[in-house]
Amino acid sequence: MHGREHVEQRPSEVALEHAREARQAAEARRPVVEAVASKLRQAREENHFRERIEAAFRGAAQ
Repeated sequence: MHGREHVEQRPSEVALEHAREARQAAEARRPVVEAVASKLRQAREENHFRERIEAAFRGAAQ
């Protein structure tokens, strides 16, 4: 029975190692993801203000 436990344990160890590798890869990408998210937030804010300004000009032109 001891040999069977070893066989059942191995897939879980492999899964755990894959999870660790995935976490490390995600942590390594975090600075890039945060930088891109910051640029997207800035672009969204700029678009929001541009839309408000355009709407104000459209309202003034009517």
